[in-house]
Amino acid sequence: MKVTLKHTRMMVSIAALTVLALGLAVFFSPARASANFATSLPAPVAAPHAQAEVCGNGSAPDYGFSYNMQQAHWTVDWQNYVSEQAVTEVDVILDQLNADFIAQTMILIQPQERVGNRVNCAVHFLRYMQLGQASGERKDNGFVFLIVVEPERIDVHYGVGLGLPALTAPELTALNRAAEETYQSTRSLDQALLTLVQGFDTVARNKYAPLLLPTSTPETIDLPELPSGPLGLLTVCCLLCLGGLFLMFLVWMLPKMARSGIRFNPSGSGFRGIGNPFGGGRSGPSMRGGSGSGRSGRGN
Repeated sequence: MKVTLKHTRMMVSIAALTVLALGLAVFFSPARASANFATSLPAPVAAPHAQAEVCGNGSAPDYGFSYNMQQAHWTVDWQNYVSEQAVTEVDVILDQLNADFIAQTMILIQPQERVGNRVNCAVHFLRYMQLGQASGERKDNGFVFLIVVEPERIDVHYGVGLGLPALTAPELTALNRAAEETYQSTRSLDQALLTLVQGFDTVARNKYAPLLLPTSTPETIDLPELPSGPLGLLTVCCLLCLGGLFLMFLVWMLPKMARSGIRFNPSGSGFRGIGNPFGGGRSGPSMRGGSGSGRSGRGN
């Protein structure tokens, strides 16, 4: 009897353990575990810099850009879209606009997938590159054209510095449309770029005359007058004698200097002049960039 009871209890224990094991196996099955784990984790958050990589969606101070502040051309990211000849022709026009203190202008060319808010992109690029004079009568005269390249067309936008209020939205929008239509008819981004820049040069010069910087008046030095009469003649003779003595000293000293290996070369000073401090200029600067403003008022 005792053996039977003991055997029964053992069977009940084994059955209970089996049921418990099956229940745990069902609860912690892979599908159930994955579902429970998924519900316990928060949704993934996009990287904070992802939006800044798209032009127009960034924020100050760099707006997601990493360009050098000084560029070889006024047109940026042109390599895959326009020829170097067209970029050089644009430089000639924009160098002169900059040298005349009318507008400090850059063009940014981007594919559509790298641009978010297109108006913001133009304005942000103007701010990032600090285009425009930082002070003076033509302060904040920065300007940017943005050319967005799409598969079958281009879309042109602009950003205007606070110092160019005379450039109106209808005039600038007409320039944008003219460039877009040129591309549609010619399928040439070179032609569209030149149409845009030449039109802007005309509009800007109609509104703003070149700024002529004041030139310093040369100072006149009054030389002392020689006394007249015998005293004046004596003074002239003394000066001639001193000059003759100095000349004789040079004739005596120069051979000695030559024998000792010293070369007298008054023209070999090595001074090469001072370049244009404003960027731009008639001869064209080696690098181009902003003058420190970057204050923009509007865009389209």
